[in-house]
Amino acid sequence: MENKNLIYGKHSIYEFIKKHPNLIKNIWTTNMDSIFETLDLNINIVTKSKLDRMFQYEVNHQNIVAEVKEYNYQPFCEMKAKLLETSKNIVLIFDQIQDPYNFGALIRTASLLNIQNIIILDRKQVFVTSTVVKTSAGTVYDVNISKVSNLSNVVKELQKQGFWVYSTNLNQNSQDIRNVSFANKSAIIIGNEHSGVSELLTKNSDVNFYIPSNKNIDSFNANVAGSIIMFWVSNQIKLI
Repeated sequence: MENKNLIYGKHSIYEFIKKHPNLIKNIWTTNMDSIFETLDLNINIVTKSKLDRMFQYEVNHQNIVAEVKEYNYQPFCEMKAKLLETSKNIVLIFDQIQDPYNFGALIRTASLLNIQNIIILDRKQVFVTSTVVKTSAGTVYDVNISKVSNLSNVVKELQKQGFWVYSTNLNQNSQDIRNVSFANKSAIIIGNEHSGVSELLTKNSDVNFYIPSNKNIDSFNANVAGSIIMFWVSNQIKLI
């Protein structure tokens, strides 16, 4: 079942149905719950052992699992047009995030903080897989993701629209995030798990910043760093 886009847990599935009823393909459960009885959905009654076998690792599925439809990416031209209508926004630019668990967790944090727009490369980057869907708890369907061929061109386009572009970096020109005043229209570049933000994107950014730490190890995990940054910026510009 790894190739299926699965979400699990009673609350997660019910909330997903309320927002995206047309995206549910199948539901498997050990017993029919009253909140699902009146819904026109394909619900299958199965054993708990079958639910357990749907996953390659142990999850707390709460005796209910749902399969959702394939994710549809948003063309960047459409995203850009909608961004023109806003005076306050955060756009995330992922520079070759390759771990599906990091990608899914970052999406989940973004959704919880009202960050709706994510831009990724159309190569050398994990896409929306079943693992990403599960890790994001289905919140990937609440955000817009655009795949593009050139992130540097995207940075320039966003700057033309009044966005300030910030990249995470540990170079000598990088500022402590606590000393950065983020603009109401901010684009945040989060780098690859191993090599960080590319040299060209760093050069084209308006501001480079870092998250302070005691430096016991090199840096924060991409997911942890991204989550800290998203909370800090969204709180500063009062997006939440």
